[in-house]
Amino acid sequence: MKSYTSKSAKDNQDNSSVWESFTEYLNSVYFEGASESLDPELIRFEYAAYLSSYGN
Repeated sequence: MKSYTSKSAKDNQDNSSVWESFTEYLNSVYFEGASESLDPELIRFEYAAYLSSYGN
């Protein structure tokens, strides 16, 4: 049986700021608006690399 936990509002805010930082990173590395127009597979790859680089 699976167990589920709910996240607190603080955890959601932390995840949101990580995503915002990542999208800013993408926009600086590729081009403005890259997070909306790049291939989703590339974004997943970049996000995994971004998280591993910053220890999250």
